[in-house]
Amino acid sequence: MRVASFQFIQRNLNNISGRTSEANQQLGQMSSGKRVEHASDDPVAANGILNYKQELRKLDQYQNNINLAENRLRREEWALSSAETLTQQVKEIMLGANNGSITQLERDAYKEELQSRIDEMLDLANTQDEFGQYIFGGFQTDSSPFVRQPDGTVTYGGDGGERNMVVGDKVRVGINHSGEMVFGSVPNPKGDFTVEYDVDNQGTLTVEHANIKTKGDFHDGHPYELAFTDNAGSIEVSATYKDENGLTQTMPAQPYVPGQPIEFDGVEIVIKGEAKAGDEITLRSDVKDGTGEDKLNVFDVLNRAKDWLEDDGHNSAGQSEMTDILGELDAVANHLTRVRADTGNRMQRIENQQLTHEDMGLTLNKLRSGMEDLDYAKATGEFSQTMVALQATQSMFGKVQNMSLFNYI
Repeated sequence: MRVASFQFIQRNLNNISGRTSEANQQLGQMSSGKRVEHASDDPVAANGILNYKQELRKLDQYQNNINLAENRLRREEWALSSAETLTQQVKEIMLGANNGSITQLERDAYKEELQSRIDEMLDLANTQDEFGQYIFGGFQTDSSPFVRQPDGTVTYGGDGGERNMVVGDKVRVGINHSGEMVFGSVPNPKGDFTVEYDVDNQGTLTVEHANIKTKGDFHDGHPYELAFTDNAGSIEVSATYKDENGLTQTMPAQPYVPGQPIEFDGVEIVIKGEAKAGDEITLRSDVKDGTGEDKLNVFDVLNRAKDWLEDDGHNSAGQSEMTDILGELDAVANHLTRVRADTGNRMQRIENQQLTHEDMGLTLNKLRSGMEDLDYAKATGEFSQTMVALQATQSMFGKVQNMSLFNYI
């Protein structure tokens, strides 16, 4: 078969071009460190690499969410810890002020110190995150959730919303507790009622608890006015209240026995301590129709302590009230501790999720690298073989191209 000179030359040029292209591709791979740079390099591997990269990008987004959630929870944990400290300081102020021998100057100093602690608590309740959003406002994050009114009370303008952050596949973590829950839902140590005293017993008469025992019989008849009277040397207690129609009802007087439950209108009350004729106790509650629970507001508790200082509670009724104030402060501290513990649990969950993502990221990167990255030892050997073949092809083509019969005539 005859081989034309053109065909011979073209075939060799194509061979040289192919070898050169292969060498250039291998040089490009060694330069980039990637075995697969384009889908055409290895379609099957390219598809797997794309899937791995998508999973890695998703992990990166989860990590960004984790960082944001962790920052907000740490800010909340700091605020709650500071609030616990302030509550303890208020209790110390009240214990220090509960001394009938202190001077008016010392009493005024305690008042100023307590007001300072209340102001600090308000600042904590209005804590903002790094983006200027109020962390205790629920979903209402753009304005101060807690506002002091002219009469000194503090109102909440946020809502009960809890924001969530996605930190993993089907994994959401709450990144806030609403101010309503943190500062307005302190379990009442007395039960379902708050107590006011008008007594003369040196602080020994106190309400241990007052709970709605039978919801069906409860008619929202508070406030209940309990009065102690002397009947032939025996102290008796009676109660008056209004029924659902607004009519005054009276619980018949019964002997007062410290610690023995007193029941009426679906309510059970346990009172301890020495009672005297003329003593009166008032019970109030936010519970309606026996549903829900009576909760304390942190700022109401602090203002009650402030009122005690301003009214100089060194009297019999004041001492009974002091016992209740200290109990409420303990309830506030315990409540803040529980909320902070829940915040810590959320942070732990985020940390565990982060470790899971780190392990998954290492696995995905290893699999991606196995498909995409270049094996330099193998690539170097293949490149050397390609260069040897290219040089041999070029050398042979040069020699054959110069051959002619006229050289041998």
